[in-house]
Amino acid sequence: MYRLQVLDEVEVVVADLPTDLLAAFAEVRTALEVSPWTVGEPLNQARPGGLRAASFASGRGLLVFGIIERDRLVTLVQLTAI
Repeated sequence: MYRLQVLDEVEVVVADLPTDLLAAFAEVRTALEVSPWTVGEPLNQARPGGLRAASFASGRGLLVFGIIERDRLVTLVQLTAI
């Protein structure tokens, strides 16, 4: 299991998510705890070990996150919802 660290800016957006997006976001969070390297795509294809981005809820949400493998830590950096 990976530990999740959620930046305050992300928490603010999560608090305002509509119910349908909240459920989809919860699924992404669960996947990140189990196998974060299989979630989303590298934000910069030239740096596949850097930040990653995952869309959810049919593209209505975008989550940017980083993985520190040695600490088994996933940091949720930015969340955008439409």
